[in-house]
Amino acid sequence: MNIFNPIRYFLRKLLYQWLILLGLLMLTVTASCQSIEQPVGQVQRIENPAAENARFPYLSPLPDGAVLMSWVEELNDGHALKFAVYRHGQWEKQGEVAQGAGWFVNWADFPAVTAIDASFWVAHWLVQSAGGSIYDYDILVAVSTNAGISWSMPQTPYQDRTAAAHGFVSIFPVDRDAGIVWLDGRNYIKHKSGSFALRYVRIHRDGSFAAEQLIDDSTCSCCRTAAAATTATGPVIAWRSLREHSVRDHHIARLLQNRWTTPLPLSQEGWSMDGCPVNGPALAIRGEHIVASWFTAEGNRPRVRAAFSSIDRLQFRKTFEVDEAKPAGRIKIEWLNDHAAVVMWLTAMDNTTKKASVAVRKIFIDGTMSPIKRLIDISSGRDSGIPQLIKNESDFMLAWTSAAPGYGVQTVRLPLEVLAQ
Repeated sequence: MNIFNPIRYFLRKLLYQWLILLGLLMLTVTASCQSIEQPVGQVQRIENPAAENARFPYLSPLPDGAVLMSWVEELNDGHALKFAVYRHGQWEKQGEVAQGAGWFVNWADFPAVTAIDASFWVAHWLVQSAGGSIYDYDILVAVSTNAGISWSMPQTPYQDRTAAAHGFVSIFPVDRDAGIVWLDGRNYIKHKSGSFALRYVRIHRDGSFAAEQLIDDSTCSCCRTAAAATTATGPVIAWRSLREHSVRDHHIARLLQNRWTTPLPLSQEGWSMDGCPVNGPALAIRGEHIVASWFTAEGNRPRVRAAFSSIDRLQFRKTFEVDEAKPAGRIKIEWLNDHAAVVMWLTAMDNTTKKASVAVRKIFIDGTMSPIKRLIDISSGRDSGIPQLIKNESDFMLAWTSAAPGYGVQTVRLPLEVLAQ
């Protein structure tokens, strides 16, 4: 036997294994490059009028394509809810809705101003319940019929005065009026073993309220609700429900002839967990189509998902796996055009930078997706709040809260051509 044969065999085997490893590495890199793009540099910072310590921006569209942004400022003896309009590349019409002590302001449940139309705006904020615990708070609503110049006296949209949690509000157009839905903890407090509920009230333009309606008597306690509406379709809402065996999937309903349809499943992952994940869904309507996106961690697999449906059927059959790399969630969604929508969310925290990325991804009605684009690195903690996304006159605007302890509201412009790449 030639003494060199075993050595030659060993070297050949080692080279073969190395080539397999290299091939697998190349496949991994290629797959990664196909699904994720590097951070884009085309986002453009926009200076805004919020104070240095401002937090929790909220973006609401105006009929002419302008954007109404509201935010919260901390005062020496309380908080203030303020707003400004971004139109034709500049901020205008700045104002204050209210200020006071005893407000409940939370990274996931915060005050906002919503534009129902050009002149009818609805603001809401949260105040601690008299005699309640730290997480017992009420909703106050004020309306303006002159685009924020003056505001009505604030009122609670419900008659019940139980010291309980009332929050995670969504406000939306209902004909020429407005609608408000919220998570309500009165039964949870009254019956001890009860559940939170999703409730609805119609807000008239004079600031008065119609009769309260119960939509779902068993919901998650602290996941944001979502709403979308057009004058042609009316409103659609989505929320995280609570069902048997602590399953916390999402449901959806539509308002027809002033009554809500029976809740239908939006997602059916069967995610069972003992506590609330503090991660609500997102909705957007365009024409006769609606697009939804949501977070789940069913099977110990945190991921962001999305799906399209027609408005009349509300059946979300084909589901997109938008991000399966253990994202944080905090989702927003907007239509790009008649054929595609843009999902925005917070990715997983980077182990090196200790920050998450605000990422976007296009999903198409035909069932395809574009690569993920990482836009901005931000704090992965609760201090960054819920990043906002909205389509305005000619592009997209993003807003979020800077990291603690300084905070501050950050706004950027995302040109449409960036998403078209």
